[in-house]
Amino acid sequence: MKIGIKYCGGCNSRYDRAREIKKLIKQFPQHTFVYDTPDTKICDVWLIVCGCVSCCVATDNLIATKKKFILYLPRDFATVVAYLKQSEEIPQIQQKKLLHLGDTASMTKQFTTDDITNFAKLTGDYGKIHIDAEFAAHYGFGRPVIHGILTGSLISSVMAMQLPGDGTILMDENIRFILPVYPGDIITATVLLSTVKENKRFYVGELTGRCKNQKDEVVAEGTCHQMMMKNLFIIG
Repeated sequence: MKIGIKYCGGCNSRYDRAREIKKLIKQFPQHTFVYDTPDTKICDVWLIVCGCVSCCVATDNLIATKKKFILYLPRDFATVVAYLKQSEEIPQIQQKKLLHLGDTASMTKQFTTDDITNFAKLTGDYGKIHIDAEFAAHYGFGRPVIHGILTGSLISSVMAMQLPGDGTILMDENIRFILPVYPGDIITATVLLSTVKENKRFYVGELTGRCKNQKDEVVAEGTCHQMMMKNLFIIG
C-alpha cells in the first residue's frame, strides 16, 4: 500500500514523532511510505502525525482510499500497526468492512469560483445565479452562488469514500438546500448511518447527511439510501 505521512507544525510536540514513524517503516518495509507534497495527495492510507491533541494541521486536501489515521500520542500508532497487520493476514479482495448503526464520517471542502466554472462546463448548467455576478446581486444573493447539487455532492463523496465506503451503490437521495453557498465558504459534510435493512444479497442502509458552513450554519441536509453488498460489508 501507499502510505502518506503528514506532520503538524510541531510547535508543542510531546514526543519524538520521527522515531515512531521510523519504527513503523522498519516494521512494514513492504509498503511504500511517502511524505506530503503537492504530488502526493491521494494514498491508500494517510497518517496525520500530531505532536499533541490540538491537531493544528490541515488535512482537507488529503484523500485516503482506505483509511485515515490521526495520531496524537505514541500509543495511537498501535492502531496503525494492527490495521496493517490485518491487511496482510486477509487478502484485500476478501475483506469485509464492518459497519455499525450510528457510525459517522465527515469531509470538508472550500469551494471556489473555479468549482462553479468547472461544474458548469461539466453539466451545462450556466444559470445566471451561478455565473453572472450582476444578476446574482440584483436578485438578492450579492454574488454568484455555488450550484446546490455541487454542495450536496459532498454528502455523496463521504458515502463513497468513507461511510459506507468502496463498493456502495447510491439508490436514492432526498436533499434540501437551506442556505446559499458562496465561493470561499468552507463546507463540512457529515453522514450518519441511521438504519439498515437486510435483503438476501445486500443491505440497504439509510444515511442522513448534513452540510454546514464555517459559521456552523446548516446549508443542506437530506436522507440517502445505499446498497451495500454482503460480500463487501457486514453489519455489527
